[in-house]
Amino acid sequence: MSSVDSLELKREVMLRLIKALIDGEELDEIAKIISMDPNLSARLLKFINSPYFGLRKEIKSIVQAVAYLGYKNLKDYVFVLLTSSLLKSADKEKIKEVLKLAYLMRELAKKLSPEHEEEAYMVGILEEVRREIGDEIKEILEKAGVSEYVINGLLDDSSLLGRLKKAAQELQKVCNAVVSGQKVQLPELLSQLTEDEVVQMCLVAEDQAQSILATL
Repeated sequence: MSSVDSLELKREVMLRLIKALIDGEELDEIAKIISMDPNLSARLLKFINSPYFGLRKEIKSIVQAVAYLGYKNLKDYVFVLLTSSLLKSADKEKIKEVLKLAYLMRELAKKLSPEHEEEAYMVGILEEVRREIGDEIKEILEKAGVSEYVINGLLDDSSLLGRLKKAAQELQKVCNAVVSGQKVQLPELLSQLTEDEVVQMCLVAEDQAQSILATL
């Protein structure tokens, strides 16, 4: 693990940053918040200059990094960092499984509930944290300004995102078999999807998780 990988992040800065991203604060203000935590700044610059983006010229300023990433990519990455900083044993294999669940949820939401695509991703990213810290997750996310829809998806299995999460978890267990062409029992929620669509979801989740993992 590199020195950048092992840097501890300030939770209060992470929460303030998430709230600013959700509220659509100006990018200059978001850059200022990131700069409050030198460790977060180092992680972000490592991320933006990783092979994942394939930049021809190195970005050295937080303002440039924020402007290049934009709200969506930055929010995705910040949630990954928040999750890895809250998990007690955030080894890379565990983070990869977290990422795969998040990307499966995003892909499922694209097909089944497109208006909640980003919220589905958040639920997937934060599910492992919920398991570890329990009900404290509600207070943390409320402080960060995260929507009730996401919180309910984490805490209420009968909610739309709660049911989507359960289907994604079941699919995650059999993705390798699905991709290899084996016949498996899929969650009822996925019955309206074709085999090709399900296979593609598994492939996208694996590819995206591996790509992001390489930048952490």
